[in-house]
Amino acid sequence: MRFFETTDYDDFVLIAGNREISQSNVDRFKRIIQEEGGVYDEVQVNPRKFNGKWAIVDGQHRFLAYKELGLPVPIVTKRVEVPLKGIIEMNTIRKAWTMPDRVKSYATLGNENYQRLYSIWQELNDLHRISIKTVAKLCQGTLSSSQQRGRAANLGGGDWKFKKSEAEVSKVFKECVKFTEYHPDAMSDAFVHCIQALMDKQPGFKIKRMLTAAKNHPHKFVRAARKQDMLRMLEELYNFNRPQSSRLYFDMNNL
Repeated sequence: MRFFETTDYDDFVLIAGNREISQSNVDRFKRIIQEEGGVYDEVQVNPRKFNGKWAIVDGQHRFLAYKELGLPVPIVTKRVEVPLKGIIEMNTIRKAWTMPDRVKSYATLGNENYQRLYSIWQELNDLHRISIKTVAKLCQGTLSSSQQRGRAANLGGGDWKFKKSEAEVSKVFKECVKFTEYHPDAMSDAFVHCIQALMDKQPGFKIKRMLTAAKNHPHKFVRAARKQDMLRMLEELYNFNRPQSSRLYFDMNNL
């Protein structure tokens, strides 16, 4: 490891796949530098230049703050080379990386499952705000994201697998969004997953009938956090004021 300060800003490069730059974070560091004369952590770079540039491993926002102020940047070289995957792991432990940060980084590493997930999440999120975790569950067809279902369900660990098709995911999502016209906060994990399960696995289920019921009987549409409670609410709503002959009882054990 060695320490040095420099104003040769062009000698440095940000690593593709690291977190996107937040100007608010840069501005926050600029205020700290101006008020306190600097920050207490040096900008960390890999021990050797690559293509004539120092690759910033940790401290890209601090680096840009010093650069925008025209001040020397305090630098420390790492003892060993840190690849992008190592940067993801470091920042996951040390900083509040968002799940989109992690997914985008694994996508940048070339993981096709994460590339597909990040792409469809951006597409759907442009239509209606939705968390990337909820989209990931739609892509797997399961409400679970824990390792109890295996490493393929562990979104943050780099082993997550895309199991549904983009067309299937988009179809379910767009049907769910229709409910927000009558219930703006409808797009919960439990609701989206239960609608997906009903559309995929419940014989005789008609999404248009469910939407009409939600519109006509808004008092029966209530939030539920647990899957089973959500299914019971949806079943009651689906059958409300219907004659016995046209009622559909959900197969709870297989949904």
